[in-house]
Amino acid sequence: MFKAACLILSVAVVNATSNDNLISVVQIFRHGQRTPAKFYTTDPYKDIDTYWRGLDFAQLTNEGKRQHYALGQFSRKRYAGWLPEVYNKRDIYVQTTDVDRTHMSAQANLNGLYPPKSSGVWRKNVNWQPIPIHPGDPRVLFTFRYGCPLYNKLLVQADSSEEFKNLNKLYESMFKYISEYTNSSITNLSEAYYLYDALHIEEQMGYPLPSWTHAVYPEPIRTLALTLFEKFVYDDQMKKLFTGTLLNDIIEHFEAIIADPTSTPKYQMMSGHDSNIYSILKSVGQTPTKPVPFAVSLWFELRRVNFIHVVQLWMRSNDKLTQLSIKGCELNCPLTKVKTLLSDVLIDLESAEALCVKV
Repeated sequence: MFKAACLILSVAVVNATSNDNLISVVQIFRHGQRTPAKFYTTDPYKDIDTYWRGLDFAQLTNEGKRQHYALGQFSRKRYAGWLPEVYNKRDIYVQTTDVDRTHMSAQANLNGLYPPKSSGVWRKNVNWQPIPIHPGDPRVLFTFRYGCPLYNKLLVQADSSEEFKNLNKLYESMFKYISEYTNSSITNLSEAYYLYDALHIEEQMGYPLPSWTHAVYPEPIRTLALTLFEKFVYDDQMKKLFTGTLLNDIIEHFEAIIADPTSTPKYQMMSGHDSNIYSILKSVGQTPTKPVPFAVSLWFELRRVNFIHVVQLWMRSNDKLTQLSIKGCELNCPLTKVKTLLSDVLIDLESAEALCVKV
């Protein structure tokens, strides 16, 4: 899925015995498969009742629910013996962006992670239990609904930069081609992304794509869609505003739990979007080469190795688990070094709020 800017280690499974030195985990994932965010005018599959079971735009599909149930089961096996099987609020804290598909993904994930056992069984033959999911602070788990004037200004500047102007010019003939066949006006990256999104999901659903799409899908429109996410974190200041508070929160959480293991739940779970995953990867020195798939998950793990607190970063994408390096650091990267390596993007919430209004 991504080009390794640093060392990468792929593994098939991690034994429960590797949890002996585990202290805390912060997990961030993308929601599961959803319906398209938009349909193009000539889309043969835009009838939601016929092709999407009546689901509206950008809603979690049954496959998306299955993806997250399976991800929850994976986490249960990965952290067996470390994360108790019976839910307790002292062990885990779950947050989500305020979007239907992220709420539902978190619910499905928790059902896989915490199938009711022992005192958690509350009704016979119901293999589910309610677990609280909290609203994430949009200033930390960044969404575009959060108004940061400086970020919005920088996004406009990135869009009008020579690089993106030249890119739009390079693909001008493709924009004209897809505009003709979609009966729409597509003139830039954002508009092209929505077409890619619809085609990609319809292909996943097994729907035959119109013959005209073969000239542009999957390439070059997939690469073009990826470039849109590059624009979101175009420079260090945009990375800082988009994901700096989240990375700072992760480090502060680890520092707090080192100081007092009972101060905060040891497992932190966040349900977000492809933009969250992409921005984190870019900020830690990884460069995705394909759009972020549904149900991709990142785990920041705090471990104690040879009397040193270290951070490991893991990613699960399309059922493959991979360990990633943070800014070229060794795979067991000391927490103090992580903080230094990410210093160009880390920012606390108060400072981010002050920076946002400096336009």
